[in-house]
Amino acid sequence: MDSHDIAQGKDYESVLQSIKQPTLVVAIDSDILYPPIEQQELANFIPNAQLVCLKSTYGHDAFLVDTETLNEFIINFRQSTANLNHL
Repeated sequence: MDSHDIAQGKDYESVLQSIKQPTLVVAIDSDILYPPIEQQELANFIPNAQLVCLKSTYGHDAFLVDTETLNEFIINFRQSTANLNHL
């Protein structure tokens, strides 16, 4: 996973704080690979981030199984940010 290091030697928090695009962060309550607390941290540091939690028994694979719920999250997020994209 180190090859996906967004900070690349820089301060992790400041890199996340530099993200300008509205961001949807999806946590999965049963994910032990990327626990919800880590997703909460991302949402805390990224300006204009929205955190949602996918409740599922499928762990990290929930995004592959619970697609209807994930799709609802994405549609709601896009609708909530639609006006921002026109500024």
